[in-house]
Amino acid sequence: MYTEQLTQQLGILGHLPPQSLAVGTDNSITNIDMSKFKRVLWILDVGAFGASGTVDFKIQESKTSGGAYQDISGTAITQLQAGGGNNRLVTVEFRQDQLDPGYQFIRHNLVIGTAASQVCVICLAGEAIHKPEGGSVGGQDIAAVAQRLVL
Repeated sequence: MYTEQLTQQLGILGHLPPQSLAVGTDNSITNIDMSKFKRVLWILDVGAFGASGTVDFKIQESKTSGGAYQDISGTAITQLQAGGGNNRLVTVEFRQDQLDPGYQFIRHNLVIGTAASQVCVICLAGEAIHKPEGGSVGGQDIAAVAQRLVL
């Protein structure tokens, strides 16, 4: 019987709370140290689009925390557009071994185009290098995590 709980396998590394974001770029979930995890999963939740609004999302990498970031090939989603309807989800999963040599840190790059749109982003990590003593994976949950209830 496998006894590790899903909450012990997944850490919550970052979140962009549901909100209406103005036109521009958001890099609020940044400096994720991939030396601590083998996988990261980004969940992008777009609620209502502004008139003719667009949403672009990709993952970028850096050699140092807070350093210069560059795009990671293959991580850009197909642009979401208002004409496709509201309330859409996109996931992007990334593995540690997909980093370019010498790169260690990743972040999301979210671009809202044309009109403000309602967006939420959650970043989860899995396969921690160091397993937790309890709770989140590697004890890496962000401070915003108020509770983890397991039944």
